[in-house]
Amino acid sequence: MAQQKSISGKVTSSTGDAMSNVTVVVQGTNRSVATNADGSFTIQAAPGEILLFRAVGSKETLQTVGNGTVYNVILQSTEAALDEVLVTAEFGMKRVARAVGSSVQHIDGETISESGRENFVSALAGRVPGLNVTSTGGAPGSSTTVVLRNITSISGNNQPLYVVDGVPMNNSSFDPIGMAGAGGSTYSVRNLDYSSRGNDFNPEDIESITVLKGAAAAALYGSDASNGAIIITTKKGKAGKGSITYGNYFKWDEAYGYPDMQTKYANGNYGTTNYYYTSRFGGLYPDGMKLYDNIASILQTGAQQRHNISVDAGSEKATIRGAFSQLNQKGVLKTTAYDRTNLSLSGQATVTPYLKFDGSMQYTKTGNDKVLRGTDGPLYRAMLWPIVDDMSIYYAPDGSHMKKPDYYVDEDLLNPLFAMNKNKFFDKSDRFLSNVSMNFTPIENAFLRAQVGWDVGMQTFETSTHPYYANKNAGEGQFNLVQSNFSDPTINILAGYNNKFLQDKLSFSGQVGYHQLENRVTRSATYGTKFLVPDFQSINNTDPLSQTSSQRNTRRRIQALSAQFEFGYNNLAFITLRGRNDWSSTLPVSNNRYFYPAIEGSFIVSDLKFLKDISSINQIKIRGSLAQVGKDAGPLEIDPQLEYSDQSGGGFKYGFTGPNPKLRPEMTTAKEAGVDFRLFNNRLNGSFTYFTTRNADQIVKGFRLSYATGFVLNNMNVGTFKTWGWEAHLDGDIIKQAQGLTWNVGINASQGDSEVLYLPENVTEYYNAYTWNSGNIRNGIMVGNPITTLTGLAYDRNEQGDVLISPSTGLPITKATWSVIGNREPKLRFGVTTALSYKDFRLSGLFAGRLGATVVNGTKRTMMTNGTSWESVSLRESGPVVFKGVLRDGNENTDNPTFNTIAVDYRAYGATTFGGGDEDWLEKDVNYLRLQELRLSYRLPKSLLAKGKVFSAMDIYAVGNDLLTWTNYSGIDAVGNTVSAAAGGTGGEGYDVWSIPNPRGFAVGFSLTLN
Repeated sequence: MAQQKSISGKVTSSTGDAMSNVTVVVQGTNRSVATNADGSFTIQAAPGEILLFRAVGSKETLQTVGNGTVYNVILQSTEAALDEVLVTAEFGMKRVARAVGSSVQHIDGETISESGRENFVSALAGRVPGLNVTSTGGAPGSSTTVVLRNITSISGNNQPLYVVDGVPMNNSSFDPIGMAGAGGSTYSVRNLDYSSRGNDFNPEDIESITVLKGAAAAALYGSDASNGAIIITTKKGKAGKGSITYGNYFKWDEAYGYPDMQTKYANGNYGTTNYYYTSRFGGLYPDGMKLYDNIASILQTGAQQRHNISVDAGSEKATIRGAFSQLNQKGVLKTTAYDRTNLSLSGQATVTPYLKFDGSMQYTKTGNDKVLRGTDGPLYRAMLWPIVDDMSIYYAPDGSHMKKPDYYVDEDLLNPLFAMNKNKFFDKSDRFLSNVSMNFTPIENAFLRAQVGWDVGMQTFETSTHPYYANKNAGEGQFNLVQSNFSDPTINILAGYNNKFLQDKLSFSGQVGYHQLENRVTRSATYGTKFLVPDFQSINNTDPLSQTSSQRNTRRRIQALSAQFEFGYNNLAFITLRGRNDWSSTLPVSNNRYFYPAIEGSFIVSDLKFLKDISSINQIKIRGSLAQVGKDAGPLEIDPQLEYSDQSGGGFKYGFTGPNPKLRPEMTTAKEAGVDFRLFNNRLNGSFTYFTTRNADQIVKGFRLSYATGFVLNNMNVGTFKTWGWEAHLDGDIIKQAQGLTWNVGINASQGDSEVLYLPENVTEYYNAYTWNSGNIRNGIMVGNPITTLTGLAYDRNEQGDVLISPSTGLPITKATWSVIGNREPKLRFGVTTALSYKDFRLSGLFAGRLGATVVNGTKRTMMTNGTSWESVSLRESGPVVFKGVLRDGNENTDNPTFNTIAVDYRAYGATTFGGGDEDWLEKDVNYLRLQELRLSYRLPKSLLAKGKVFSAMDIYAVGNDLLTWTNYSGIDAVGNTVSAAAGGTGGEGYDVWSIPNPRGFAVGFSLTLN
């Protein structure tokens, strides 16, 4: 055997730039190193051995060791050879990038793990054009809603399908309506938020994320991908010398942006102090009187810590990776917390040249302590508490009962701190997500892939109301216990063939597949009241005679056949034909089979002769697609669950919702056209896409019927609407120097709109009842208007558009029926990323914002009518006001209407004030910009680490999240959300009703790799 010697050299790109972090492996051994910041490397190898150079975005390069000791290598970018760039598509398969005719975006896993976010879903915000991430709030474990491009369903699921290594991942959020007894009516998606199961996934396990936004790109996944798909590829180990990597961060969160309470006028009425009233229209606080910041008493400094450790090992034929992660979070609201433990094991092996296996398993354990939200939450309750009393002392003198405020004799105030410490809102989950796949290549250019996946979760939800948390301080208490388990097995079998013909001028690839998935939920719920021991939180502590239980088992199964055929000419033009046929168990037998096709094409303009020789153009691709995707119903939507009948003879009956044996699948037809380009030696790249969709046969859940039908609600196909819009992305290296200085800036933007085309003739409006949270404002669906429309009781006006005024009060008159008053969809959504690197230092930032948004300021509306805002002080001190308009005296529509001259004194309204109408509490043209992420990192030089011979890599960093917000909005949260992700449909984005905004976070940490 030849004697090993020290081999050194430098790795550069085709443009001459030094390339760091290039893996250099001696083939057939476990000897490997990574290049330094200047591209240099040193490794032990013997003459005749082969060095393999591998880097993301570059072609693998081989170099045989000879007599020399210095080998400088140039790596060619895969971007320069577009035909070799692969993107992750359906079921973990790869597609040539230049053949893809729809919008696809790739995000590196390192970007997600470095974001400082506790879940990968939130880390996507602002990074992808057309991807909108809305969190329910800033409390630990809050659910998240993701919409790609636009909403496609009025009342169904609008979130994309999450796929991990080819297997769909459950991203559900528990709906409190599933509780038993009175619990199902006490709690809802409006006041109780449960985490999205997508938050379970460990960001450190992610190798890459591919976002398939168009229906054509995700059509083969079927019904669940009708809203697009987010494809996650996990880390599976690296070939070469084994390594152990440890990383952590320690984070502190600070609440900010909360309402400023007026401290001038006390509780009372007509300027007279009286603490019987919760409204603050009393007299002035006496000089020197002690006032308390009760909102501050429910807040604290939040804290997080996360520890990650992973082990990688393997050879060129087999790799394995094991990882452990522990996250502990304490929220900025007292008593809130979130804990998550992740264990994962993954790997891949090439058994023979024609047989390959890979698989992964993730186990997640979570626990979440939460509080109620909205007008049942601590922020609202703290606003009502008199500031002359210290709310932080929440026990009465006896040390057990809930304290009432001093100076106060009424019985309708509840102490939020007593609720936070004595009530219980807790859930826990154990979850396994696993898959194994086999790739068999029996003959050249053909493959057979078989994959089995299983996502199973066991969830427990507990809510408890203390007996003393009651208006009369002597309630009965209540306890809710729900055990909800889900089991989602999947099977995908694919067979395909690809080849080139006619002297490689014509390329062909095709695949056919069989798919089966199942969603099974087993839920048991128990409700009880009349606690026997006040401080014992258990269903066993409730009166057995008060207990009620329910069980609900659902199963949805889809079987499907799919096919895809791709034709290419001269590596220049491509057409892809796709089709899938689904059989769904949740639709009537006569309608449970539905087929949907797709066609997409791409043309590489830059390969044309007149452009090919222009050095500044690297690639220009035009693309387009036309696709349909069907969407089935949910379980028990044809025949709802039967209920026990207490009528004579007993038995079972339908509840409020009737059956519908004629339900049809929704069908989304999507079109898109776009262009992708790379210019100036790949230093500038971008894309632009215009899209339209038509969403027909909408399955509207809980559609209100005439009582003459015998039911109140039904699930029906009753709506059609269309959406359209554009999205754009531009990314460029402003500075790129060989000395190691680079500065990159990326900008993405998107805009969308919609219009309702059809509702039944007798339906003027369909609305989401859970968004009816501020006055009479709600998300209403009306023909001719967007699906994100806000409806309310607008001011009545004459034919000239003047507001009508009451001759008796001088106040504006509101209509008796709902009408359109606004649109929640902003005129523009955008994000800006930037990164400045110099040698081993890197500074990066992420900004996200919106222009021209409309926000419902329900928080300020409540504060105004209760006299707790400074604006209410200004109104009562401003003197009489004359509202602009004309009197409704019979002359309002004549040529000489009577203009209003009646003065209104706000002080005359006693325990309340005129809070205006629904129109007054829509803040329009809201502009918003948030610094979502700022990160500074330093990588210790390898030359320094080599001296200790313990570590091969070490990074130190500091990161901030949600540090600053610039906005002209006057409320708490310009992107407020009034319902949890479990609500589905058009959601509650744009409603600021006692929201808990994301806190300002600061984190420090390090990561290191052991030799």
